Amino acid sequence: MFQFLPGNTFDYSDGRGIWRVSYLETDSIGGEIDRGYILNKIEYRVRNWDGGQMGFSTFDPERYHFGRPDDVRADLFPLTFRCQRCDRAHQYYDIDDLETKNSGLTCERGGCDGELRQYQFVSVHRCGEIQGLNVPRCSNGHGQKYIKLDTQGSQKSGKFKWVCAICGWDIPVKFLQNCDCDYDEEHASDDEDDASGGMYTTVHRASSVYYPHYLTTVNLRSAGLGELRSTQEGLRKGIAAYLGLVADAEIPVRSIDLNAETEPDEISEEELAHVIVSEDDVSTMAGAREHLREEGVLTSTTLNRRLDEILELEEAADENENEEENQLADAGDELLQYSLSKEELTSRSLDELEEIARDRGFTAKANRIETYPNILTNAGIGDVRVIEDFPIQTFVYGYTRGSRQDAQIRPFTTNNSDANDRPIFVDTAESEAVQFELDPAHILLWIAATHPETSDPAAVAGDVTLPSVDVSSPGAVQHAKSEIDEMDEEVQRAFIINHLTEVDGFGRFNTETENSMAGEITETVFTLMHTMSHVFLKQASTISGFDRTNLSEYLFPRALSFVIYANNRNDFNIGGITTMVEQQLDTLITQAQSVGNDCVYDPVCSRRGGACLSCLHVSEISCSYFNQVLGRQYLYGSHRHSGEERPGFWELAEML
Repeated sequence: MFQFLPGNTFDYSDGRGIWRVSYLETDSIGGEIDRGYILNKIEYRVRNWDGGQMGFSTFDPERYHFGRPDDVRADLFPLTFRCQRCDRAHQYYDIDDLETKNSGLTCERGGCDGELRQYQFVSVHRCGEIQGLNVPRCSNGHGQKYIKLDTQGSQKSGKFKWVCAICGWDIPVKFLQNCDCDYDEEHASDDEDDASGGMYTTVHRASSVYYPHYLTTVNLRSAGLGELRSTQEGLRKGIAAYLGLVADAEIPVRSIDLNAETEPDEISEEELAHVIVSEDDVSTMAGAREHLREEGVLTSTTLNRRLDEILELEEAADENENEEENQLADAGDELLQYSLSKEELTSRSLDELEEIARDRGFTAKANRIETYPNILTNAGIGDVRVIEDFPIQTFVYGYTRGSRQDAQIRPFTTNNSDANDRPIFVDTAESEAVQFELDPAHILLWIAATHPETSDPAAVAGDVTLPSVDVSSPGAVQHAKSEIDEMDEEVQRAFIINHLTEVDGFGRFNTETENSMAGEITETVFTLMHTMSHVFLKQASTISGFDRTNLSEYLFPRALSFVIYANNRNDFNIGGITTMVEQQLDTLITQAQSVGNDCVYDPVCSRRGGACLSCLHVSEISCSYFNQVLGRQYLYGSHRHSGEERPGFWELAEML
């Protein structure tokens, strides 16, 4: 789907040239998804894209067509050719012009008749425009007949020039590749060509020529999911399930009673009746229990009360308030998806994998799996599960050309199959996956070490502070860890939720919150998780049998969880990820810890953030965050040449 999106170019098989997709025929699947929910997510991304947008005039669900690609239509492009015999350049305005003048694609210069082949170069502009190379006319009267492209042996288009083979007249290619758009100057870069409407020339298959923008979600089909998402009660149920506040873990999320008491105190009806008789303002059994709770006689509480005690999330005044300003909506939606995915998907824990192996007589495999928990603990990982049917759904809603930071995002033009509606292309697949969950106690220890202010009650959100950590002393680190371990796990997880803000689809953080500490912790924790996800993804590709481009990630930041799944879109599960977890999870962890910090571009890479193509970057379709918000120092500690001091997550774990 990513290769054959409208406007994208591709090399046709069997040497039939370069083509550009004109449109995709689709089968409508709008009835299978929550259109309003998806469009709200897309709108947030489009509105926050730095380069601005053109064409997203409305986000009314009725004006969009959600479709699964079915058939590709494409046209020959670009229409600028080179003669294989004499090098002469040929240019045609459109397909009709080409078919009328030279359908045989042979050189038009008299006496040559050489075969014509397309130049692989195109020019793009940040507004979304794409052009083939424009062939000039010789200013000395020789026209276009003898014009040739001279690359001067360089891969940099800035050195390309058109040359007349008769008189030697020449002109740089970049002077002719200009866009006539009125793209907002405030988005222009400092580059002189860009500022004056100049276009960027490169090979058509370069990633800068076409970058699709997409949204990935877990495709849950829970009954009443939309209702849960749209109400504060539903969101609180998802958070309560994640925190483990529900005594019976088998109760479905939608059936959680937030007013139910947690571990109710034993008290007789006679005692409650005595309260009703003796207290004028108490008239019911529930009122009697509440009175005794206020008096300190009863210590039990309800899920709602417990959530209020440990969470510091702002709720909307009414359910129609803008979700961007509703912390409960942001956190609740993510944790609701996480809780429902654990409830609905077919997954196996390490204990279950070990039991299955023993039942089947694979003693050696079972014994190996039995050693994994200790290895995970030393790596700060609390749990690992294999998921057989991870249901990922991808929505491609637009594209950019040129610079990714300040290019204008554009929607796709209408398809024949969707009348006047804007198309959003949808890919749905169920795939095998492995889910990693970081240990919240290890995360809190690392937060305490990297953010000493968290020991100050005035700096944190809520009543819980973290201990001071002297990272130069292993004994002090161990003592701080023991203090954190004494906290209830629900309190540990609540601290994380209270201090993680929304991360948009471009890996940016809202650091201008009322609680600045939350913004700083969000950036720290998310970067750590995202870095670990990339390290594991790259190492998994070396031992699982999957190519790196066939593995992708999905993050649940507030749940301290990330998923690596196969995106090869097969109709069957080949079991490669399950086999990797069963037989080589220890290899994956130790390999990640030992070689994941290697980069051939060090110390330069470490000085510039510790993330590049050599060490952390993955395929563009594997990372939803544009390979942004990554840094090896978060995981391994600061490189000696980086110029900063930061204890790494795994560096700290080695002291325990």
